[in-house]
Amino acid sequence: MTEEAKTVKKLRVMWRASRRWLFIVIVGILFYELLEHFSVVRFAFGKAVRVMTPIFVGFGLAYIVNIPSTILQRTVFKKHEGKRFAIVLSNIIAYIFVAGIAALLVLLIVPRAIDGVRMLLSNAENYYNGLVAWLEKVVNRLDLNEAATAKAVEMSQTLVDKIEAWTLATIPKLLNITVSTVGVLANALLAVAFSVYVLADKNRLLAHARRFIRAVFSEKNAERILEVCTFSNATYRGYFAGQLTSSLIIGIMCYIGMRIFGMPYPEMIAVFISAFALIPILGPWISTLPSAFIILMASPDKPLLALWFIVMVLVIQQIDNNFIYPRVVGNAVGLSSAWVLFGVLVGGGLFGVIGLLFAVPTTAVIYRLVADWTNARARSRGVPIVDSVPHEFDSKRRKAAARRRFFSGRAKKKKEDVADGKGEHE
Repeated sequence: MTEEAKTVKKLRVMWRASRRWLFIVIVGILFYELLEHFSVVRFAFGKAVRVMTPIFVGFGLAYIVNIPSTILQRTVFKKHEGKRFAIVLSNIIAYIFVAGIAALLVLLIVPRAIDGVRMLLSNAENYYNGLVAWLEKVVNRLDLNEAATAKAVEMSQTLVDKIEAWTLATIPKLLNITVSTVGVLANALLAVAFSVYVLADKNRLLAHARRFIRAVFSEKNAERILEVCTFSNATYRGYFAGQLTSSLIIGIMCYIGMRIFGMPYPEMIAVFISAFALIPILGPWISTLPSAFIILMASPDKPLLALWFIVMVLVIQQIDNNFIYPRVVGNAVGLSSAWVLFGVLVGGGLFGVIGLLFAVPTTAVIYRLVADWTNARARSRGVPIVDSVPHEFDSKRRKAAARRRFFSGRAKKKKEDVADGKGEHE
């Protein structure tokens, strides 16, 4: 071997030994620079997201439309599955189906909800006066002293001022939303067009993605990445399909219950409850209390209606949690309530409304990946894999086990002493 070959070999050995530490140093430097210029990075990231919004929405729309399109190809066009005309017809029917459902919801629900909001705003002063009169009756019945009455009046005035300030701050935002409607429509058209192209070339794009993954990564890592993608797709699809079904059922039951009890604004409040039902755990609490306050303002002479509304929503939530949700969502998530709450809090805190919607399936995918890695490491080290803490970790059982070990150790030592004495005697 020549000197040049030996030098090249030494350099390769040095590179293999130091590349991990070099990678850690580079990542550390990048992370430090990210924190040092976080405002600039955040601005650039926000701008990139705004520019890429039609693409993201287009991917999401293609993902949704692909579900009924796949069902049609496997049922109606089963004999011609995979052929070009079958794919095109399935996509067209799926787009018409999704657009029809969206139009039906808009035509049936939105006008009634808008009428309810308009009526609520037009009668806000009457509702407020009725609520104040009811509160005065309550205070008079309680027969509070002057200091407590003055404190209650001060608190109510502070609450009214906050509501007024919030209303004045919200109106310009609504105007800005109205002004930006043209931009939203343009982005929507671009998203629809992009989703059409994505669905038309779905098989080709998937083949290119698989080929890229297999070309870049080793065979073992490529199979693992494809397995993770398959699992993530099943998790997101099962979760969103089940969550949409569950929220729709909750909205329908809420509307029927409000009609039975004669509560005001059933369409608007049912839509509000159904929309926030998409957010696990926190959604019902976020929507129930404001809805009860609206009912109390609309019917100040019937304050029990607000209380009955809260009870009704709690009952509906219990029915959903115990009977509906487990059947429509099934094992798509497989998370405990603690992990669901953790995902919702972290996702909502970091990414707002989008984080709340995607928090649970994303947490489920991360939980599955971490669990697989942990189980693989445990098996390689011979650590037993258990689903719960074994009984020997219980305090009483631990003490009993310690006593048994102590007495068994004494007995074993006694036998050894006897054996040693017997050996010396011999």
